[in-house]
Amino acid sequence: MSALGGAGGLRFSTGPDDPALHDHDADFAALLSRFEVMVRASRRTRRRFFHAHAVGVRGEAVFTADPGGPAPHPFLAPGTRVPVLARYSSGERADEVPPGTRGASLLFGDPAHPDDPGRAAFALTLNTGRTLFARSAAHFHRFTFGTDADREEMARADPGLRAAVWEQVRDPAPYPRYHYHSQVPRAYVDGTGRPWLARYRVLPFAGAPDPGRHDPAGRRFPVTPPQSPPRAPGDDRPPTLLSDALRAQIDGGGFTVLLQVQLYPLGADPEADRAALDPARLWPEDLHPYRTVAELRFDALLDTALADSLLFDPARAPEGLGIALARSPHEPASVNHVRALVYRAAHAARTGPAPTPAPILAAPPAGGGRPHRPLTVCVIGAGPAGLSAARELERRGHRTVVLESAPEVGGKSASIRVDGRAYDLGAHICTPEYAELTRLAADLGVGTEDATPTRVHDPGAGAARRPDTAFFRPEAFARYARLRAEHFPDIRRPGLAHSAAHLARPVAEWLDGGGLAAMAASLGEGYTASGYGHLRGDLPALYFVKYAELTGLFSTGPVPTGHAGAFTVRDGFARLWRRVAEELPDVRTGVEVRAVERGAEGVAVRTGGGTVHADALVLTPALDRVAHLLDTTEEERDLAARIRTVDYRTVVFRASGLLREGFYLVGEHTAAGAEPGHLVAYHHRHAGSDVHTGYLYGADDLDADGAAARVRADVARLGGRVEEVLLVRRWPFMPHFPAADLADGVLDRFERMQGRDRTYYAGGLLGFELVETTVAYSRDLVGRFFADTAEAPVAAGRPPATGRHPARSADPPAASGPPARGRGAAEIRDWLLARISAETGGPVDAGDPLEYHLVDSLAVAGVQGDLAEWLGRRVPPTLLLEPATVEEVAHRLAALPDELPAGSAAAPGTQPAPGTGPGTGPGPGPGPGRDDPGTAPRPAPGQVPVAVPGPGFRHHPPERTPHE
Repeated sequence: MSALGGAGGLRFSTGPDDPALHDHDADFAALLSRFEVMVRASRRTRRRFFHAHAVGVRGEAVFTADPGGPAPHPFLAPGTRVPVLARYSSGERADEVPPGTRGASLLFGDPAHPDDPGRAAFALTLNTGRTLFARSAAHFHRFTFGTDADREEMARADPGLRAAVWEQVRDPAPYPRYHYHSQVPRAYVDGTGRPWLARYRVLPFAGAPDPGRHDPAGRRFPVTPPQSPPRAPGDDRPPTLLSDALRAQIDGGGFTVLLQVQLYPLGADPEADRAALDPARLWPEDLHPYRTVAELRFDALLDTALADSLLFDPARAPEGLGIALARSPHEPASVNHVRALVYRAAHAARTGPAPTPAPILAAPPAGGGRPHRPLTVCVIGAGPAGLSAARELERRGHRTVVLESAPEVGGKSASIRVDGRAYDLGAHICTPEYAELTRLAADLGVGTEDATPTRVHDPGAGAARRPDTAFFRPEAFARYARLRAEHFPDIRRPGLAHSAAHLARPVAEWLDGGGLAAMAASLGEGYTASGYGHLRGDLPALYFVKYAELTGLFSTGPVPTGHAGAFTVRDGFARLWRRVAEELPDVRTGVEVRAVERGAEGVAVRTGGGTVHADALVLTPALDRVAHLLDTTEEERDLAARIRTVDYRTVVFRASGLLREGFYLVGEHTAAGAEPGHLVAYHHRHAGSDVHTGYLYGADDLDADGAAARVRADVARLGGRVEEVLLVRRWPFMPHFPAADLADGVLDRFERMQGRDRTYYAGGLLGFELVETTVAYSRDLVGRFFADTAEAPVAAGRPPATGRHPARSADPPAASGPPARGRGAAEIRDWLLARISAETGGPVDAGDPLEYHLVDSLAVAGVQGDLAEWLGRRVPPTLLLEPATVEEVAHRLAALPDELPAGSAAAPGTQPAPGTGPGTGPGPGPGPGRDDPGTAPRPAPGQVPVAVPGPGFRHHPPERTPHE
């Protein structure tokens, strides 16, 4: 079968395990990732994305001789009999009556293992229509998942496209009567070793008419999901019309169809060979006739579960009958190549037990395959998103150049020093959900420490109080948990697109419709103080929910941070990002990017100091801030115009008379109806210092002097006095989309655009404006699009390798959590039974759901606080709110590591409040309290203050050129 090696400069697979299937360029990899919508849908529905509803039949293929044709391939030798399975279907809809594409997929068994479909020797996927309307995988994706404008533009460029699309669409007729075509050419080496291209078709008998051709009646293109094609008025035939008829045929004795092949000779003219591979091009039948190679006789129905589980992988073929391979998604060979990789990932997602779909960009099989070549990637922006992306790229063996316009790295994770102490301007507080940040700090030897607690400053009382606890009542949290499980179970995964469709409504409307007013009461103050906007207008619920999930209040799993609650980077957040930059080979600060040009040969980034040439580009600022530097496409311009930001300010000042050693939310200014331009929070970090960091939203004509004046006035109203304003910093914060754009799928459009024109997008717009989410999204992005190379120091999927430079301080690494103290499940169960019985005054069974007994927030808080004190470690705030039994909770607690490291400042039974600027969340307890006028209130024994993140977790520098 070696005759295919150099035929016309084409490449062909030798079988489904051929490592060459993974030998492709970055553009190909980018397109693969844009097909992940199919994988996600398959995982969610456990069905195929296309042709989900089908009927399967079983029979035998009898290969026959055809006089006048070339000697057949050995697998197709006359007289050979092999089992064959077929799956007939009607496109992507369950209703078989409306017009649609009809499909037939064939699986020919291995003669040595005839009863094992998993060892099938040859798979063919066929559809109605002689050719595919698309000339490449990129062309197919743009038409199928693009906009109406995309399709119209494609039709103008290819006048035959509309007719080819409609030729695939058929009105209902019995499944065995249609003509089905493989459409995409593939390899065929005949019995003498001569190479050909081959197309296959299935029809009822030679010369049979091709039924069901549909008249579009002036419509431009068929409707696309989720719309459905219309039925004719009064047509009440059952939606399973064609499947029912096929089953009746099998019950009546079965049916026979013919398998035919059309061959095109390879080798005479390389250009002609490559042109013949075009799936949208017909081969004249008078020159290249179809010849019958087998009769397919079907006489039994397939079990539905078996039919649904079958994998029709186009690459499954004997050597010499394989698919053509591509390196670029714009080559004709890319259609079947992409199909093979996507079908596998989708099949694994819908049939496998794992909750996460198998990656499309899987590495070549162990023991073989050529590694991907190292790429040079230019990363624009040296905030957390850009530095994390560069670090992950370097870890995988690629080369990076990071360009930053600011004089320092870190973006919004900036720090300043006053009186020898560090003060974070943006990112500050980290929560128990900050696994990525924890791993990074530990790897670099950067120390962390407990954060100050967070409270709400009540100006009327001149004291601090705990936030509202309403959301942490069993009935309120259970309502949210049910919504999450049903509609947005992936909310904690990197990114936002996966959950946007169900959380696109304006947040106030979503909260009201879901009966979740308590969620706003408990978490809204921290959310708004953090800079993400007031809970009003067209702000979508997506951002509020993502924030809430990152507070660490909903997690009942182990806390990997080594801290009982919220923590921060010792000596300032900027220190962490300087350390990351030090281990990267090429980070350039103070760089003016003047233009970016992207083309088939690569990317050229023109700066004031010269041109950076790269294979790919990673943009971490929001697209609206860099669009003027790019050779933007129409879609990029449209997306950039839809982006919104929040005008947010940080003010560093000296003051007297304010509460100290904590984050304090100013509730009157975080309310949904509050006027912008006032202090929403302030932070006092260091004992013995008079320096505070304040946060406020912008307002019309509020310049730096105006912001300073507002802070002076607001501090005075809170009972303090500003002695000196040291700094005012303005941030174009939280890039986001309004509700209507989210509902229209704007984030899905962005994700489909990843890799197009060699460009990848990261940062807060796609990951959410928190340090943890931007780091997680950057690493996920690189993992999806950039495979390991031979130069990668570790395999993909492992934790980041230790940096090139040794740790430069004596800081202990961020802890991963000490071992458990040893309380067993039975001991915890008995304690819970006794404590709950004392709380309720009645008997409790270990199999009873907790919600039967702990019916109000005070009961939950009391048991939770006592349990934390008895265990000597943090108890996740929502553990007792989940619909679990006493026995289940005991086993879960026994499996958790001890989360309160030795030397922690937190007392047993307390949880320091997370938040990045001002942000405390609900803490069950008796109410406001204050030890003395100059200190933050401390929780009473057994009380567990619950907190939320505050302003921070951010990236990208403020008020600089758009490529920060």
